[in-house]
Amino acid sequence: MASKDLKNCLKVVPSILPVAATGDVTGVAVALAGYESATVTLTATTASVGGTFKLTECATSGGTYTDVAAADIIGTQGVAVVEDGTVSLGYIGSLGFIKAVFTHSADGVISADAILGHALLEPTGAN
Repeated sequence: MASKDLKNCLKVVPSILPVAATGDVTGVAVALAGYESATVTLTATTASVGGTFKLTECATSGGTYTDVAAADIIGTQGVAVVEDGTVSLGYIGSLGFIKAVFTHSADGVISADAILGHALLEPTGAN
């Protein structure tokens, strides 16, 4: 791979497809197998949106998800969503699945993507 090649080293997985959030929204489970790092971004595409953003984790995709401990987050759990902007959280925990969670306080359009990095097998071929 070329030293500046990032495309073949990452995989972007939608967790929350763009949605007009009028209540709390929990994203789909994102599997972390095959990757050693993950950052999840939440984007608010309307100025009126309000709320907070956090990550939950679980050992299995269909299990019970719990909030990620502060020691396993780069950033701050419950970060305020930025109007017309993007906030992100890095996951450094050891469980196999994560979900993005938006806690609603004002209506608006949001989306969330997990960016998986440090692939164990490159190129990822996923993008």
